[in-house]
Amino acid sequence: MKLWRYIQKRVRIVFKDGTVLEGFVHDYIDQEDTDFDDDEIIFTPDGGRMVAVGEEEIKQIQLI
Repeated sequence: MKLWRYIQKRVRIVFKDGTVLEGFVHDYIDQEDTDFDDDEIIFTPDGGRMVAVGEEEIKQIQLI
C-alpha cells in the first residue's frame, strides 16, 4: 500500500469496517521495526487523538 507516501500529509482513510476518517499522518513505521506483521502509520483524525493504524485495517487511503 506504500504508506510512507502519506507522511506529513492530510488523508482520508476508509477502514475495512466501513469507518471513514480524515486527518493527518505524522509518521510511518515499517513492519520490520515492530512486533506486528504489517506496516503502520501514526495518524491523528480530525478532532481525535493520535493513534497507530495498521495496514491490515485500511481498505483505502487517499490524499485530501
